Amino acid sequence: MSPTAFADEQLPPDRLAAEIRGRLAASESELSGFWFQVREYRSDYAREVQEHLAGHPVAVLVVRKTRFDNTNAVLDDFVELLQDNQEACEKHLIGDVATDRRAVVLLARNTLDFPQISSPVILPAWFPQLGGRLANVIIEDLTWRVACPLNAEEAAVDQLCQLVFALEGAMLERLQHVQTQKKSEVASFWDHVKRDNDTHSSFGDFLEGVRHARREVLNPSSYRPSVRDGNSLLARIWGKAQGTSPDAMGRLAKALARALALPDSLDPCWHRSLVAVLFRPPNGSTPEAQSLFSSSLLTTILATCQLITAAAHADAYPSYPVPLIRSTSFDLRQTLADARRTLITLDPYTR
Repeated sequence: MSPTAFADEQLPPDRLAAEIRGRLAASESELSGFWFQVREYRSDYAREVQEHLAGHPVAVLVVRKTRFDNTNAVLDDFVELLQDNQEACEKHLIGDVATDRRAVVLLARNTLDFPQISSPVILPAWFPQLGGRLANVIIEDLTWRVACPLNAEEAAVDQLCQLVFALEGAMLERLQHVQTQKKSEVASFWDHVKRDNDTHSSFGDFLEGVRHARREVLNPSSYRPSVRDGNSLLARIWGKAQGTSPDAMGRLAKALARALALPDSLDPCWHRSLVAVLFRPPNGSTPEAQSLFSSSLLTTILATCQLITAAAHADAYPSYPVPLIRSTSFDLRQTLADARRTLITLDPYTR
C-alpha cells in the first residue's frame, strides 16, 4: 500500500513518524509509549511508520487482542504486548541513532480512553538495553495530539480557495439576474455592503467591477478575497460580516436572501456548517428557509475567508490537532459546495 493510501482517512505514516522522532528527542524517559488510533489497514500503516523510523530505536506494534481496557492493568498489557512481539522489538529497538531513549508505538482501533500516569514496570530480560530493569513508563495517546499548522495539507486550503471562487461565481450570476429583472430586490443588500467610495456607483456597476476582477484571477486555487481592496463580492460580505453582531447578521441574511431571490421551496438537503450553527442568532427563533440558508452562507463565507487568510500567515498562529483541522476544512468545503449547487439549480428569477 502506498504512503498516500491513508491520506483521506488519517494522518499519513510519515507525519506520525516525524511526530514520534520529535517527541523521542525531547523525552526525558528511557522508554516512552505512544498510542495512536488506526481504524483500518493497521499492519500496512505500522510497516510504513516503521520504515520512516528506520535507524531510530522505535518499535511499531499493532494491538490485536482485547487489551488496555483496564486502567489497573495497562502496564501488564504493555509487557504482554512486548512479549508477543519480541522479534520486532529486538530488531528495531537497537537503532543506529546514538541515544539512550527508546519508544514503542502502539497502533489500535480505538483511542486510549483513560489518562495515564508514569508507573514502574519490570521489562523482559531480552529487552534491548533495558532488559530486566525496573523502568518508568507512560503511554501517551497521540490520536488527538499530533498538531499541524493552519497551512498544512490537511487544511486543503487550495480546495477552499477554489470553492470560494466557484461559489462567488454562482452568487454573482444570480445577483446579476435579479438586478436586471428587479433592482428593488437587491437594494437592501447593496446598502449593507456598499462603501463610501461607492456613493456614485450602482449595484450593477459594482457587479461589473467584480466580473472584471475575477477575469484577472488565473489560479482559483490561490484565490483570496481582500477586504481592504473590496473588489470582490465575497470580500464585501466578509468585511461586513466581520463587524456584525449575531443579531444584526439576521438582517444582513434577510437582505441577501431577497437579493438572491431565494424561493420558499428551497432544497433542504444542503449542508449547514458547524460554525453556522454555533454562531446562529441568539434570539432562539427558527428563521424561514431562505434566511436560514443565507445566514449559513454568510457565516460560512466569513469562517472560510478567515481560515484562508490565517493559513497564509500560519507562522503567526499556533498549530492545532490534525483531526480538528481536517474536519473543520471538510465541513466548510461541504457547505460551500452545497451552497453553490443550490444556487445554480434554482429556477431562473422572473418578476
